[in-house]
Amino acid sequence: MIVCDGDTLTPEEAGTLFAYLSIIAGVGGVGLIAFIIASKKSEPIADKLSQLRSEHNREALFLAGFIALFCMMASLYLSDIALFFPCKLCWYQRIVMYPLAFLLIFAGLRNDFGIRPYGLALSGFGAFISIYHYQLQLNPEQHSPFCAEGQSCTMQYLNVFDFMSIPFMALMGFLFIFGLLLFAKPISESLDSDSEE
Repeated sequence: MIVCDGDTLTPEEAGTLFAYLSIIAGVGGVGLIAFIIASKKSEPIADKLSQLRSEHNREALFLAGFIALFCMMASLYLSDIALFFPCKLCWYQRIVMYPLAFLLIFAGLRNDFGIRPYGLALSGFGAFISIYHYQLQLNPEQHSPFCAEGQSCTMQYLNVFDFMSIPFMALMGFLFIFGLLLFAKPISESLDSDSEE
């Protein structure tokens, strides 16, 4: 159980907490991606983006790593403490998320932005798996090769706010990580791409 001020949270309460954090992550990810897209059309926004990158590149890399680490810890809580049995698609999302936590934190420590293409690919692929898994939950009559007897991918252990299940929460995490990695472009690389335009 998660302990808060001496009390323990039930899996449902923890799920609600994770859902609120997922909404914040989703809004953050969409906002970052929209900001980066807007910078392609507006010179003042591009200047602001360049300034923010020069000041917060490394922090963005660290934050992406800590988001992945939190997602990893939340998934372990849900399976090992709340005893929600992960299906195959849950495991595939974990296979993508868990390495991101360590790779991005170590990259932040080393100030190594070479991880970006791999992190973008992993978080994009993880988001794709999450979308597929979520739509399976919305359409349980679909046949999926990933579902096995006694291990259905359509099972919803959590359904917070009548729409947010575990794969949707994972999608929000992947989206925020993706946005942060788009943002965490080294300033020298950013200036080179601006001069080419």
